[in-house]
Amino acid sequence: MKHQWLLALCAAALFAVSLIFPYWTAAMKAPTYPEKTLTLQLYPFKYEGDIEEWNRVGRLVGVHVPPPVPEPFFQLFPAAILAAGVLGLATAASKRWLALAALYPWLVLGVLGIWGQYTLYLFGHSLDPERPLHYFDSFTPPIVGILTLGKIQTYHFPNVGSLLFSVAGALLVLNAWWAGKLPLPWRRAVSVSQR
Repeated sequence: MKHQWLLALCAAALFAVSLIFPYWTAAMKAPTYPEKTLTLQLYPFKYEGDIEEWNRVGRLVGVHVPPPVPEPFFQLFPAAILAAGVLGLATAASKRWLALAALYPWLVLGVLGIWGQYTLYLFGHSLDPERPLHYFDSFTPPIVGILTLGKIQTYHFPNVGSLLFSVAGALLVLNAWWAGKLPLPWRRAVSVSQR
């Protein structure tokens, strides 16, 4: 059907466009920077933001910014996004790929979320023993939420890239549902009401 082909193309385009936007942002308010909110943004291929200022504050509590991310991550993450786009395009040509294309983006987000939270756990549990503010204990920043350490507050939230990725994933789920390739309860409810 024409709408399924259109949904597949829109999803693939959104996956591709998401690559140019940050996927996750951390913002910090600290007494050392009273007039400025420091930001750190995670793109699929790099970190960007006020990294030097984050490190100045981070040294006080014994952390190094950005969190420890292995170098292969910045090759694997864009590849996983592009694979989602390719699967989306494949569904425009054949319905055979619909179920896989609908589930794959959510698997990527799930793995990314679990890995990201584990990385933040390591970040907050590897404190420098020589830190000036030694009275702070180990901590775990949430991947989404707020962390308060004394007078330092950090806010962690998804950004435009992850929103575009999620919308693209939702379009593929809708596409698979329309084609009857996903056994969701709503399909049964619709078919019963049409009898």
